[in-house]
Amino acid sequence: MDVLKSLGVDFRLILVQGIGFIILFLILKKFLFGRIMDIIKSREDEIKARYAKSEEEKNESARLKAEYENRIIEIESEAEKKIQTAVKEAKEISQGIMQETRKEAENIKQKAASEIEQQKRKALAEIRNEVVNLSILSASKIMAETIDPRIAEKLVDNAIEEIGGLS
Repeated sequence: MDVLKSLGVDFRLILVQGIGFIILFLILKKFLFGRIMDIIKSREDEIKARYAKSEEEKNESARLKAEYENRIIEIESEAEKKIQTAVKEAKEISQGIMQETRKEAENIKQKAASEIEQQKRKALAEIRNEVVNLSILSASKIMAETIDPRIAEKLVDNAIEEIGGLS
């Protein structure tokens, strides 16, 4: 113990200081450590909540991204179908126009053939009339010179009847 006294160690002082430390520790524990632990706990809970929220937002953004990608694929598919439908309709319209044009061309051909036939008949009728007129004229000139007028009239009437029978 002498050694301790020579070093300046006093047990009473150490005991008083130990009791003071314990009392101070208990006071701090009761009033200060509880609050500090509550602050640390609330901060920990806040960090956990933020982390959970960020994970939730990350999952939500991944879900939305997948949803948007699926929607884009659907839209592209719909657009492709619409394009194919439009092309098909255009082909059908084109074929319809071609058929209609062919029908119109055929109608024009038929009308032209009919008109040609009509013009041909008209020309033949005019030629017949001219032949009749020329025949009558030549016959009348020949008859005037050689035949009696009554016989000439009879011949002309017979010729007219024969020509009428031809047409």
